[in-house]
Amino acid sequence: MDAETIAGTETFTFQVTTPEEGVRLDVFLHNRVPDHSRSYLKEAVKLDQVTVDGKGVKPSHRVSVGECVVAKLEPRAALSELVPQDIPIKVIHEDASVLVLDKQPQLVVHPGNGRRDGTLANGLAYHIRDLSDVGGGLRPGIVHRLDRDTTGVMVVAKTNRAHFSLATQFQERTTTKEYLALVEGEPDLDGDIISHPLGRSLKDPSKIVVDEGRGRPAETRYEVLERFRGFALVKCLPKTGRTHQIRVHLKSIGHPVVCDPVYGRRARLRPSDIGVDAERPGEDAVVIGRQALHAHSLGFFHPLEGRAVRYSAPLHEDMEEVLDLLRKHRGKPAGRRS
Repeated sequence: MDAETIAGTETFTFQVTTPEEGVRLDVFLHNRVPDHSRSYLKEAVKLDQVTVDGKGVKPSHRVSVGECVVAKLEPRAALSELVPQDIPIKVIHEDASVLVLDKQPQLVVHPGNGRRDGTLANGLAYHIRDLSDVGGGLRPGIVHRLDRDTTGVMVVAKTNRAHFSLATQFQERTTTKEYLALVEGEPDLDGDIISHPLGRSLKDPSKIVVDEGRGRPAETRYEVLERFRGFALVKCLPKTGRTHQIRVHLKSIGHPVVCDPVYGRRARLRPSDIGVDAERPGEDAVVIGRQALHAHSLGFFHPLEGRAVRYSAPLHEDMEEVLDLLRKHRGKPAGRRS
């Protein structure tokens, strides 16, 4: 085993031996790094923090002799060091088993990659007395994630029973997720299905790329809701939940999310960028400086009430402002194309 610590994470490299042949990957990892819980290791696999021969796999993957397993894990000492912080949380719904919230931009969901505080998890630990502990000490109640600057609906588990139920629904793709995105340019079609497989870039592991050979299956259905000159508002319905899926899929068809700092064409948008001339100094201030992507609604089977539920959140004010400018200064959206 080789281990290297970089920026708050430890990178472990293992070679599968004959006695380990056929063992589940999460069990294999737990045997090799017993200081980490199996639930934490399973989550690390799901988050693509573990690769087998350079590929992302499922926790249930059966390892084979000679395979190279690389795992980037949080040091064990940090796993229980979550500092409660008074970070505002906008609650949409709360009951005995779940909490549904409207996540604001510029908020990381949980600690990791050297970050220890200022996250949604820190805020949850401050405001909510009881949360599930399935995800480990740094992720109380966290079942799924949104990117740092993506706004909108998230569900948090308050009990372990709710956590397992919700996690299973996300894994089996029975949840219904709807996103709204403002994109660069006008798509040729009114709607389509993007099914490019996705994987981590070999040149920059922090980025996700379309990888037809090594990538994991990913599917996003989109529909154009409004058209403007140079922009469009689209609804995205992801079937899978890969990291950065919607952002990379939209880029793959030539229409990246507006102000996406990683996959987009610009870092910020001003009124002049959409043809609005400033009448007075200071009127051309930045309208939006983060990716214009919003988790509009989330539907799931309530783990306690035994019924299907659906919750939604309105667009954040910066996206609304951009759309207001587009509607006002670019005329009515163009008609739908056949």
